[in-house]
Amino acid sequence: MDKSWINKPRNSKEYLDGVHDFIKFGMEKSSLNGKILCPCRKCVNSSSLDPQNVEEHLVWNGFLRGYTDWIFHGESMLPSSCNQPLTHCGSTSLEDNSARDDDIRGLITDAFGFDVQNLGESSSIQETVGMFDGCTHTERMHVEEPIHTSNDETARYHTLMKDADEELYPGCTKFSKISFLVHLFHIKYLNGWSGKSFTMLLKLLKDAFPESTRLPPSYYEAKKVVKELDLGYEKIHSCPKDCMLYRGENANQESCNVCGSSRWITQKEDRDDVLNELDATRSKKKPAKVLRYFPLIPRLKRIYASSKTASSMRWHHEGRTKDGMLRHPADSLQWKAFDDRHPDFASDVRSVRFGLASDGFNPFRTLSSTYSTWPVVLIPYNLPPWMCMKQSSLILSMVIPGDKGPGNDIDIFLQPLIEELKQLWEGVDAFDASNGQTFKLRAALLWTINDFPAYANLSGWSTKGRVACPCCGDSTHSIWLKHGGKFCYMGHRRWLEANHPFRFQKDLFDGTIELGCAPIPPSGTDVHRQMDGMNYSYGKHSKSSKKRGRDDVESSVHEGLPEEVSISTIDAELFQDPDNYFEDENEEDTQIASTQQPSKHLWKK
Repeated sequence: MDKSWINKPRNSKEYLDGVHDFIKFGMEKSSLNGKILCPCRKCVNSSSLDPQNVEEHLVWNGFLRGYTDWIFHGESMLPSSCNQPLTHCGSTSLEDNSARDDDIRGLITDAFGFDVQNLGESSSIQETVGMFDGCTHTERMHVEEPIHTSNDETARYHTLMKDADEELYPGCTKFSKISFLVHLFHIKYLNGWSGKSFTMLLKLLKDAFPESTRLPPSYYEAKKVVKELDLGYEKIHSCPKDCMLYRGENANQESCNVCGSSRWITQKEDRDDVLNELDATRSKKKPAKVLRYFPLIPRLKRIYASSKTASSMRWHHEGRTKDGMLRHPADSLQWKAFDDRHPDFASDVRSVRFGLASDGFNPFRTLSSTYSTWPVVLIPYNLPPWMCMKQSSLILSMVIPGDKGPGNDIDIFLQPLIEELKQLWEGVDAFDASNGQTFKLRAALLWTINDFPAYANLSGWSTKGRVACPCCGDSTHSIWLKHGGKFCYMGHRRWLEANHPFRFQKDLFDGTIELGCAPIPPSGTDVHRQMDGMNYSYGKHSKSSKKRGRDDVESSVHEGLPEEVSISTIDAELFQDPDNYFEDENEEDTQIASTQQPSKHLWKK
């Protein structure tokens, strides 16, 4: 029996005919209860399946490499090399990609998604073969095209497949052009090579390899080849004062709706009009600020497009030891409470749980001490502990540019991510390569990971001032240090037992006996009620000078008063004797006044 079809592309007619003949041979020689061992690359002759499932496995996973003596399917142990076509030593067909160890075609297929639905709908392999009758090789390649692909993606797919079949140089059986470049880029990023050093290496390799070596001449050209494998990112222009993003219905605006700032970097005023006109014609406009956003949904779909990573995304349910010990976020009370509250979401173990981390850093090291760039990273907690915190598993969502941190305006930059998370909560169609099924991919954000100052920006609760504790809220116990000029947060004895001796040792603490109880942390409903109806003006607008005179203070206080109240009615009480004014108020009114009006220490100054 001719076995050369094993090394043919899986979408070729020769391969599909060979699969049919192999199953017919196996059913005649080695069937047991209507089943035979499956020799695909995943089962490796370890599972007995019915003929239809074996057909699907061989078309989807490919035939086991090196299994040319079918000893598990009734063939005698005789050398089968005589059945193989003789080839020149060191040479290989361009379509013989399976002879390489890198499986670059499988990598490309995982990157674009494999349309197995069309293959799975066929009741037999003959119906699948019928689809290719009278078709050219290029037309048959459409079986391995992505699900719901555009013409642009189809062209990218065929280009990569052509590079995957192209030898690095004539006679090279180890690497193709694309696989060699992928290995080089992997080493580059692991060792931090510069683009210049990469170009120098490519020139050296071209000189060392045969003249017909198909390597790009520079780092720039190599990136153009490998770039077809990445998912790309979106450049979203933003207001230089962080007021808004130019996207959606505002995508074509030239200035900010809030502050009126120009979308583009303006020319210097000292240039004359002629030079300005020349610059406008020779160069494109440069945006004042650019947010780089990496869409989340395509990245999640790619995770499930690979059978290895797709199976790892179910580890939190299938592979985790459930003995009550805290080894993984899935063992936490928050995870279990979320599942109990949303049983529909938790019913599918492939639903993704995320943590979000963000903080500022200076990318220029010692060259700039004030520049602050904020990356936003998502951590998929479905993965096992030894994978989810690795750099390769972290999902970079966006890079918020400097030169100053976004502060509370980070909400403006998080808009694209929030929209995708809302879409993922409802569910999007995705393909699970581990079982060959299409499912509704859903995701949820469980918590954020950040330091205390960044906590204020992401949560909306100020971590400075009189009520800085997000858990205690209005019950925060704070004392103003007169000589230190800052707040001191006490009241921690409230968490002790009622008869604990520390509660009564006032001389060792703040001079008071603590008889209060620990405050109840606000629930999500409580937080939502507090935020309801609040309006916040985004953007970094110019601030007034720190030195404020009496007129400035009067005007600022007057703005917060009702129209019927005159500033003169409280002038004597407040400005001349602020201590008596505040002491006459009760404790609750004092707390409200201290948060809404400037403190009495400011009046004293």
